Amino acid sequence: MRPTQWSRLVAVAAVAGALTWAGLRTWVVGGGYEPQLPWTMIAALLLIAVVVVGAGWPVRQWVRGDRARRIDALRAARTAVLGKASAYAGALLLGWFGGQVAHYAAHVGIDARRERMWLALAAAVASLLVAAAGLLVERWCRVPPERGPHEEPGPPDRVEQG
Repeated sequence: MRPTQWSRLVAVAAVAGALTWAGLRTWVVGGGYEPQLPWTMIAALLLIAVVVVGAGWPVRQWVRGDRARRIDALRAARTAVLGKASAYAGALLLGWFGGQVAHYAAHVGIDARRERMWLALAAAVASLLVAAAGLLVERWCRVPPERGPHEEPGPPDRVEQG
């Protein structure tokens, strides 16, 4: 599995944000209601970030050399996939809530929309934390390349010329 690239996450967030802003604007101009955003959404996103980090912590400890507790290889692989999925989901949600922030910011003079803008902004920050937690856990799950007993320490991508 290749590490998640920041540029892809930024692209996902930017595209989702633009589509959300355009879709929400079109929806409201057409007479539709703006979506409600409960505070529980923010709490749920923060809980997800904590759970992802909590799932990755034992794998991190094992990779760093604390072998007191056995870690199943399948569990470590699943944790890495959880990290990657969380990074992409966080980026997608960041775009979704960021698009809402952009929509409501245009009408910040209206109290109800200003309140929704602050809720969407808080949800965007929580989504960013989910993405960051995913990237962090994915990084924790990387296993350093193995070296033979007679190899010198060096960069992992060093190629021996003979």
